[in-house]
Amino acid sequence: MSSIGTMNAVLRNNRNLLRKKRRKPLKDFVGGYETVSTYKVYVLPEVPPHVLRRIRIKTRKQNRRILIKKTTVGFVTLIILLYLLYF
Repeated sequence: MSSIGTMNAVLRNNRNLLRKKRRKPLKDFVGGYETVSTYKVYVLPEVPPHVLRRIRIKTRKQNRRILIKKTTVGFVTLIILLYLLYF
């Protein structure tokens, strides 16, 4: 079966589904077209500046440790690869 034949079969099957009304129209669903918004706005609590400063320092330290770990692992793998290539 060629790609054109496959495309025609898909279109024919979709047309048959619509004719037989196996699919319900969107307006028949509960609520119709209107969307009810149940979204509640989340209000962030007030945080004092010294707590924010502590959090900032802590994340910087963590990011620095991660960077050091990544670079050391990278250098070790680079040295191992270079060793394997030359010997």
